Amino acid sequence: MPDNVLMIPSEFLRCAGPNCGVQKGSSDRWWVMWSSIGEYDVPEMHLSPWDERLALREGTIHVCGEGCAQKLQSQFMGNILQKRSRANGS
Repeated sequence: MPDNVLMIPSEFLRCAGPNCGVQKGSSDRWWVMWSSIGEYDVPEMHLSPWDERLALREGTIHVCGEGCAQKLQSQFMGNILQKRSRANGS
């Protein structure tokens, strides 16, 4: 990693998983997630293995493992469906 990358101490990083909030330690099981509007103008959810540079980007969600990543993916999908339902007047 280049020397000019700002390192955030792990005590400031917590899992964004529902009802989790576990503090980031030295475990290599952590992931980063983020959402964006994709090439076809639809919402997309991205998941990547832990990377310090990605972890520092605005909008990045820190995730302690597979279980929390799956819960966040489920929330994302539910939010999309709920928004579509409201837009269609259902």
